Amino acid sequence: MARNGGEAWAGERPRRFFRSGELHLVLLALIGRRPQHGYELMSELTAQFGPDYRASPGSIYPALAALEAEQLVVAEDDGDRRVYRLSPVGARALEDRRAALAEVEARTGARFGPASLEPALAQLAGRVRAVAHLVNGQEAERILDDAANHIERLSTDRRGR
Repeated sequence: MARNGGEAWAGERPRRFFRSGELHLVLLALIGRRPQHGYELMSELTAQFGPDYRASPGSIYPALAALEAEQLVVAEDDGDRRVYRLSPVGARALEDRRAALAEVEARTGARFGPASLEPALAQLAGRVRAVAHLVNGQEAERILDDAANHIERLSTDRRGR
């Protein structure tokens, strides 16, 4: 059995970090944020998953080739690198698999939503925590719930377009 974040002891078989299909899904999500080359993707995976997962060319490039063969990503040469971007088919596939991506997020603690929203959420949490002891908790919860409902409506409006 693997120990300590996936490292196996002598004679033990290392456990897989990603379950079946998850690496491809995570790569789609990262490429969906912005076009990237393989090394950037490996760096992002390391940043997202820390010491529990070490991205390697031996896993990333075959996964990218499979995504390209399925026409989920398009690769373009940019000097000596290939830059991958989401194809329209890939964007639809990613949208269809949001629930599976949410499961990966829940299991790993990683976040693949719009990168620009994370700092705003962190700032909101910090500001609310700083005054939480000074306000009516029930009223604050109602306000936060109203804000979440409003943001959810924004996503529904966007999907309806």
